[in-house]
Formats: sequence, C-alpha cells, structure tokens
Amino acid sequence: MIEQTKVKPGYSGICKFCRGEFDRAKMTQHLKNCKERVRLEAETAKSPKGKKFVRSKLFHIVLEGKYNPQYWMHIEMPAEAQLILLDDFIRAAWVECCDHLSSFQIGEFYYKSEPPSFDYSSIEIIGPDEAASIEVKGTTSEDSEEEDEEDLEDSEEDENYDKFDLEEEFDPILLETIPADIVAKLQTIHSRDDASKYLREELKVKIPAPNDKDRESVMQYFQRHDRQRAVKFLIEMIEDHSLYAELGKVLSVGQKFFYTYDFGSSTNLNLRIVSEREGLVNPKDAVMVVARNLAPEFKCSVCDAPATLIFGGAWGDGNTYCKKHAKKYEGEGLLLPIVNSPRVGVCGYEGPGRKYAHEFDV
Repeated sequence: MIEQTKVKPGYSGICKFCRGEFDRAKMTQHLKNCKERVRLEAETAKSPKGKKFVRSKLFHIVLEGKYNPQYWMHIEMPAEAQLILLDDFIRAAWVECCDHLSSFQIGEFYYKSEPPSFDYSSIEIIGPDEAASIEVKGTTSEDSEEEDEEDLEDSEEDENYDKFDLEEEFDPILLETIPADIVAKLQTIHSRDDASKYLREELKVKIPAPNDKDRESVMQYFQRHDRQRAVKFLIEMIEDHSLYAELGKVLSVGQKFFYTYDFGSSTNLNLRIVSEREGLVNPKDAVMVVARNLAPEFKCSVCDAPATLIFGGAWGDGNTYCKKHAKKYEGEGLLLPIVNSPRVGVCGYEGPGRKYAHEFDV
C-alpha cells in the first residue's frame, strides 16, 4: 500500500500593496520583492503627507493563531515602540471583546497588562444630611499647580530610570545569596540597560548534562542551576516587565514570542520578528498591516450555504449557520458573527474595531 504524503494547507492571503494573493509561506519573500510596495513607499516619501512621517528602525512581525494558523497577519511597527502599542493593535484588530487581561511571553519572561485600578482613598462616606449640601467643585489653580509638580516628578523619574546602583537596588543580606562574581560585576555597572545586557548574556550559558556516576559533576550541575535562578531573579528585579517595555530592548530579528488574550477563554498567538529595516512611519498610526489572510469560508451545517453566524463557544464544523437556519437559536443569545479572526466564536467577540473591519481588496 502506497502511503500518501500529507500536504499542508496554504492559507492564502493578500498583499496590501499589489493586492496579489500568495500562500502564507510565500508572503514574507513576496513582501521583500514587491515592486508596487517600493513604488508606493517612494511616492509617499515625496508627498506632503510623507513629510510628516519620521524615520525609524522598523520591525517586520508575523502573527498567527497558535491553534488556528489559517488566521495570520504581517505588520510593521517601530522597534522603539512599547509592547502596549502592539497589545492595543492586536486587541483592536483581532481579539478585543470584554476588556480581558493579556500578556506576552518573551523567552522565559512574561510582560503583562495590568487590571484597571481605582483609588478608593478618594471615596468619602457622608450622611444623608450632608449629601444635600454637596457643591460641584471645578479645578482650581492650586490643583493645576499640584498636577504640574506631579508631571515634573514623573519626568525626572523617567530621566533617572537607567541609572543603576547595586547597593541601592538590593538589600545587602539578599546580595549574599547571589554568586560573588555576579555581584562584583554588577558593582562596576551603573546603567540599568548595561546590567540587563550582562545578565541576559549570563542566562544564555548552557548547562551541560551531569555525569550521574560522578558526584562532583552532579554537584556542579545543581550549582549552575542555582546560578541561573539567581540571574533570572535579578533580571526580573532590574528590567521593566510591564507592557511599557520597548520592543527593541526585549526582542531581536528571528526571535519567536507568544501572546495570550483572556486567561479564561484564551486566544493564543504565535509571533516572530522576521526582519528589521530603516523606514518612514506615521507617528499617528505607527502599526501598519502589510499583509493578511483571506477570510476562511464556513458552510451552514444544515444546508451548505455560506455561513455567517456561529454558535458561541462551539467553534468548528457543525456549529455554523446561514441566517435562515440560525433563527431557532436567536432567543438564546449565543450566536456570534463569523469574522476573520482567531477569536471567532469565542466569548462575546463580534469582530474588529471599525479601523480594522475592512479586508484588503482582491
């Protein structure tokens, strides 16, 4: 019996510039050589609109659904942009439904969104008699002065952020648990970025497997693991692992990383930095979609007509319906529109924000 070779699906998509249709695997190469892209970018650079753009190092990033890779996108954005800009884009273009939390995993570290906070100290409990005499107060000049002082303090903190002093950052008792050579090296470093680079290089050191029959080899193996745990701890303490970290400081060309939106009904994405280049970017719209997948087609599970609705929480064949056959579920509140997103049919997702609602013209 001849064994048949399985052919991976192509998952075609559209180039923004020439509107050509290409398989997912060939899109990266096409974008490098797209003549229409070169023409349009040169035209934009000479236009009045292009004169408002700024020159920056740009990352070319590929995004795809981890468990549904038929959904994919190529984007470009500044390497100096913060992760929160990429998070905002992903939410607006692909996943946002109920303001869930999200995170990026880059190597062994997580960069997470923060839940909304509320200053409960501003709440004052008053009696019913006092409520009637409440006056609406506007902002006074004193309030404005206080806000200006706070802004000045914030700007000073930003300027001092890169300054690094080991003794000021860590308790001496804690430093006694860190390998002496690492402590000695960090004492000579006075830049947070430089300290981070040194520790990241330390983290790259591979730990060879021990010889189980050699006691000394086993001891060295565990000592090296303890050393790496100490390095990871220091990195966590020194680096900014919020979404305000800059892409260029935590990512490099060829690196893969991951994204999760919603830690209940999760949507998971794989991402990769394909390349970097110098180019012009619109400061008001720094993320540019340069290619994306063609929307997968779904058939009605009853009549095989094109489906437009999906039974929420039950993704896949047998749960998609045309408008006619979806009527029997209308009262249950579980029908969601079929949209070009890896979050289709999940939670309350009904599609992207207006800015990303269009598809490229074929």
